[in-house]
Amino acid sequence: MLLGLASTGSVIAQESRQAMPGPEVDRASCRDVEWNRSLLRNYPWVAEGCQEAIIVDGQKWARFEAEFEQFHRDGAITSDFRDENGRSLGSVRLMPGPDQRVMLDGRPYRFSELKEGQVLNFYAPENAYAFTTKPGALDTEKVTIVEPRKEQEMAKAQPAKTEQPETLPATAGPLPIIALGGMLSLMGGVTLTTRRRLKAPNA
Repeated sequence: MLLGLASTGSVIAQESRQAMPGPEVDRASCRDVEWNRSLLRNYPWVAEGCQEAIIVDGQKWARFEAEFEQFHRDGAITSDFRDENGRSLGSVRLMPGPDQRVMLDGRPYRFSELKEGQVLNFYAPENAYAFTTKPGALDTEKVTIVEPRKEQEMAKAQPAKTEQPETLPATAGPLPIIALGGMLSLMGGVTLTTRRRLKAPNA
């Protein structure tokens, strides 16, 4: 009797697991996605990089393709996002969690195991400043975006300050020097004439 109850319980559990509904998935156009303002401000090409839009349980997720570039010592990664023609749009630096994985050929990989040039899929939930490695991911599964270093970019864009010259600018020309030379010559002539008059004998 106990064995029968146990068998019945296992069958019910199996049937309940099979009857659990999965997420509803549908397709949409990238033009229907509402983008997060900060995402558009920092990455103006984000709409152009959208490959397709996937709807999971009523929420839109934009799919992107990016070529893996580098795994940094601090655990961050840099990937080059591409448009539908494979043209480079810009690099994004992401900070995945230590337990996060990315799927390649149906197998999960650590980000530290990736090689340069591998093509990854990233997803951005509609109107959110985040990326994930799969649509319908939980908030805890989102990959943190490392903010662009605007201060360094602005510093590089600004020209170096030039020191003010101590000498007179070239626009002054040689006129002051010529005038000074003329004054000295005039004073010398007056002095010479005065001496001659003093030395001359009285008539």
